[in-house]
Amino acid sequence: MADIDDIPLTTRARLALGIARGIAASRGDHDITPIHVALGLIREGQNPAVAALQLGGVDLLAIRRTLEAALGPASAPRAGVVAAPRSPGEERMIEMANVESRRMNQDFIAPHHLLLAIVRDTGSATARALAAQGFTLETAADHLTTILELRDESPRQHVDPPSLRIVRH
Repeated sequence: MADIDDIPLTTRARLALGIARGIAASRGDHDITPIHVALGLIREGQNPAVAALQLGGVDLLAIRRTLEAALGPASAPRAGVVAAPRSPGEERMIEMANVESRRMNQDFIAPHHLLLAIVRDTGSATARALAAQGFTLETAADHLTTILELRDESPRQHVDPPSLRIVRH
């Protein structure tokens, strides 16, 4: 597996992970979970992962409430922790997103790779909460393909379009 420090993250992926860290720190959580990352993606808001959730009919407010409740009660906030080294859970999320990135023949991690990593882990509370709203790996792949194709047709696109092959198994 590649050293995660060598894997480029897009600005939006960095923002979503930063928000996830902030959520964890404000709650006193010592590790980043898929729930924190999903909440970070949703709160960042301007990324293909959120667009795919919306296209899939996911009620963002309802899923946010469900995920926040799944975190359980908060403990004492950890001031200044947002700038701390990556937690094991955050490293695991980045590694899982890197697998999704490689499956798409991409050499960076973006929010859609984080979302695919989350829904592929069907045993997680986050994937189960999304599946309860009809958002599974299959629907994620379909909706992300649509969103990424639309983005690639945009005149603002300044990079070569990524491969849109999303592996569903």
